Amino acid sequence: MEYNLENGFLRLTFSSLGGELRSIINKKNGREYLWQGNPEFWTGRSPNLFPIVGRIKEGKYRFGGKEYSIKSPHGFVRISELDVKEKTDKSLTFAISSCEETLKVYPFDFDFEVSYTLEDNRIAVKYDIRNTGDKTMYFSVGAHPGFNIPINEGEKFEDYSIVFENDCEPNEVICENCYITGEKRPFSLKDKRILPLRHNLFDNDAIILADMKSRKLSVCSEKSDSSITVDFADFDYLGIWHKPMTEAPYVCIEPWNGLPSEVVSNEELTIKPAIIALDTGKEYLAAYAIEIM
Repeated sequence: MEYNLENGFLRLTFSSLGGELRSIINKKNGREYLWQGNPEFWTGRSPNLFPIVGRIKEGKYRFGGKEYSIKSPHGFVRISELDVKEKTDKSLTFAISSCEETLKVYPFDFDFEVSYTLEDNRIAVKYDIRNTGDKTMYFSVGAHPGFNIPINEGEKFEDYSIVFENDCEPNEVICENCYITGEKRPFSLKDKRILPLRHNLFDNDAIILADMKSRKLSVCSEKSDSSITVDFADFDYLGIWHKPMTEAPYVCIEPWNGLPSEVVSNEELTIKPAIIALDTGKEYLAAYAIEIM
């Protein structure tokens, strides 16, 4: 089911499937800023990632001496129907809790909420995760919004750059065939802040950045006043992606607290890279924001 939030700046559309943001229209220029899921390149738009980020090898992992299966990349929330917990003129909250079906693939009792708040040209997105069970809960969480690039007619993908707010000097988490090697290397940015967009950046799949001194960036062009700013202060990793080996007209800016499995891994959930451990009865919060110009 679809829901909407709107003010004088933006018109937003959401789906209860995955609690996903489905459209961001700038009412000032009439442009759609969110990728609209063309299946030629990628059917997603802005999925929410839980309880894993990335892929688990062969879709299987172990916990407590038992084997479980989550075959869907990025977890099951993005393909689950969520309830609307609260809706106001400015905000919308989707929720899902553990149930008989989730316990078959993920042996933890939990409450998961994603809330969206619209204020002028800014969309604040907050994840609220509670451990409602009787044992420590292990999970990852993240976001995967895709943005139309170029934004305006007459522009090219290559006209745009990702520009960090401050000097960044990140490291890249090295991947092989969608899995991490456990190693990092320095990732070069022009003037320590700028990544010019080129389609071949993603020929080896996503770029995953870590150890960032700056956690706010803009996707922008010198040929236009249009831009997308993402503030991801609560997240330790950033994925940047579009479908490899294509000229896909979008870029995903992905705040992550979690990582894919390692190339060499025994798939024990408790030692999965960057896994979050949440004690029973505790709550975990993380938020990011999108600003549209």
